Amino acid sequence: MSDSNNTLKSQTYEKILKMIINNEFAIDSLLVESQLTKMFNVSRAPVREALIELCREDVLKNIPRAGYQIVRISEKQMRDAFQLRLILELEGCRLAFDRISEANIEELTGIAADSDRIRAEGKSSDSLDLKMRLNDKFHLRLNELSGNALMHKTLTETFNLIRRGLAQVMIQEYGIPSPDITFHTGLVQGLKERNLKAALKNLEDDILVYKQNVWSRIF
Repeated sequence: MSDSNNTLKSQTYEKILKMIINNEFAIDSLLVESQLTKMFNVSRAPVREALIELCREDVLKNIPRAGYQIVRISEKQMRDAFQLRLILELEGCRLAFDRISEANIEELTGIAADSDRIRAEGKSSDSLDLKMRLNDKFHLRLNELSGNALMHKTLTETFNLIRRGLAQVMIQEYGIPSPDITFHTGLVQGLKERNLKAALKNLEDDILVYKQNVWSRIF
């Protein structure tokens, strides 16, 4: 595959994955090559390659002579993902603690403020998507400051799975909004005060807030 075709395939892959994560396809819908080529105005080749890649990653399942079905995220996958978040994020915070600069803290403070502002505004589906994006941005940026690229890559993939699962369960099946509380501000305050114990406690509480406020209402 030429570089241009590979780039087009990657772009198509990202577009399809983003739409799946953002819950823009119904869970029971079938993705069809011909429809996607029209949607993205590309040839079949990059669409087919992108779909095959998503099948390898268990995001989609190929239904012969029908199309590609979005894989349903199971309860166990969600529980495993949240458990992995705790491991990766708490260790990432420990590693990042001595590396974080004042500029980094200011950046995280800004993201936290944006998140709090959006949570204080409406309950539309658009605001829900933005809440999730800002939440992901905050946690992934903090983890990136650990300096461990493999850890950050794994956490990014874990967040993608969680977002798909939350979209399926919270929005489509139960209509449950994301929690209106975060512990981002407390976490940043712990970093500012050079209090690792407080930072870790707020980080753990923020990860578990979905279990406390959403999970128990579903399972």
